[in-house]
Amino acid sequence: MDKKLEGILDILDNLNSSINIVNKEDLDELYENLEDFRMLTKDLDVILNNFGSLDKNNGDEIEKMLFELHRIITTFEWHFSEISDLNTKILKNYQDKINND
Repeated sequence: MDKKLEGILDILDNLNSSINIVNKEDLDELYENLEDFRMLTKDLDVILNNFGSLDKNNGDEIEKMLFELHRIITTFEWHFSEISDLNTKILKNYQDKINND
């Protein structure tokens, strides 16, 4: 999935390079965030791989795992939201920019 997000950023970066709707620092930050996304994916893999060994009768252990899942899911949402916001900025302004230049 991280390669697909990077592909989306590449498209947005390419489009933005000719119209400069979004500043380069914002784009660079999203590229840097991809490493955090990769780490998050690894955290999720650990949970998925270890779920079978959890004691389903141990409420503390299950609660800890569920809180960790919540953290991962909400952070995934944040990453997608940031890229979506960038896409929306370009979407709202692209046509006007290319028609006015």
